[in-house]
Amino acid sequence: MSDATTPEQLRQQIQDLDAEIAELRRLGGDAQARRGEDGAESEGIIENEELATELTGIAENEAVLDVLLQRRERLVEKLQQ
Repeated sequence: MSDATTPEQLRQQIQDLDAEIAELRRLGGDAQARRGEDGAESEGIIENEELATELTGIAENEAVLDVLLQRRERLVEKLQQ
């Protein structure tokens, strides 16, 4: 694999990352919004396991988002060179 990527290819990769980042942010926002909600049949008690799963999912989403943002930053720097 060659490191000779054209500026158009870099722009396309950045666009693709932007789409992924936007989707992760949307999903992350949805998960954050659901944190305080109870289900339709809930008695107002959130199970510890359910809460832990949601918090883990949010943390994993944030970690992936950080990686994608770093990748995007590197591509932008490469494009500007």
